[in-house]
Amino acid sequence: MTVENERVQRGIQSIEVGGQVLLALVHHGRPMALKDLAREAGMVPAKAHPYLVSFARIGLIEQDRLSGFYFLGPLALQLGLISLQQANPSRSPRR
Repeated sequence: MTVENERVQRGIQSIEVGGQVLLALVHHGRPMALKDLAREAGMVPAKAHPYLVSFARIGLIEQDRLSGFYFLGPLALQLGLISLQQANPSRSPRR
């Protein structure tokens, strides 16, 4: 790795914060209530909720209508399946 590659690149903080919500949901491994999900992500529910709304709009998460619990959605499944396909050792890596 060169010195150039070791420099910290500028990112989008709100995506990284929202990623903490997704990481908490993945780490827990089962549907979660908003208050528990927010606590796991290190934030208050009022901060976590808008991220969940946006993630639901794009299909990364869904909310159970009866329990109100959040769980990974169809886009998360598609991303996982594509990731598995790309990691297939019988395929040559893309360049």
